[in-house]
Amino acid sequence: MIVLDTTVLIDLLRGNAAALGYLRSLTEVPACSEVTRVEVMRGIRHREREATEAFMRSVRWIGVDEQVARRAGGLGRIWRRSHLIATADLIIAATAQELGADLATSNTGHFPMFAGLQPPYEP
Repeated sequence: MIVLDTTVLIDLLRGNAAALGYLRSLTEVPACSEVTRVEVMRGIRHREREATEAFMRSVRWIGVDEQVARRAGGLGRIWRRSHLIATADLIIAATAQELGADLATSNTGHFPMFAGLQPPYEP
């Protein structure tokens, strides 16, 4: 399973050819944290709303439950001295970890808890 970070969704919604190629290469429906939905919906323009909503129906959405919240809090405690990680990124990371999934992001520096994490495509 693959969890897509917000950066990947934004690239897809902007028509980034490399991101689209990556999405087409997946053999299963990708997942996203509901936090990603918040981040995307916060930033879209009115004219983009319909296309964004249509695309978002093609993704499996994962809510923030107690296990994800506890893991995100734990990750925040572990990394707080060496990295300033946004709460949204902690939740996205915890979602991937709880699912036993890989994380796809172009902001690899935001996710030090995934050793050796590389972007899935060149932007």
